[in-house]
Amino acid sequence: MPRISDDQLQELKDRVNLVDVIRPAVGKIVKKGQGYWACCPFHGEKTPSFQIREDLGFYHCFGCGAHGDAIKFVMEKRGGDFMEAVQFLADGIGMQLNLQAANPEQDKKRQDGFAALT
Repeated sequence: MPRISDDQLQELKDRVNLVDVIRPAVGKIVKKGQGYWACCPFHGEKTPSFQIREDLGFYHCFGCGAHGDAIKFVMEKRGGDFMEAVQFLADGIGMQLNLQAANPEQDKKRQDGFAALT
């Protein structure tokens, strides 16, 4: 499987607008304080408990505990693997990816590190 460099991955995360990625799944988003609030797309609720912290690059639901970044959100809502989510986000912002040949050992370390962050 091809892989993306750490620098390009960071550039993608910096350029992606997390609110824009999440908005189609939640509809109404309200800005309150430093975050944005919506009803969680992962469980049914009537009162918003889903916070999007665009400045910090993550979302968190105080109701069900869902938590992650734009890549994880795309993986959870659209399905697919890490690279499919990365490609989807890159396409959405018009970012050209320079993919590298796979290195299974490095990919395993990276996925473990990604899981620890979420």
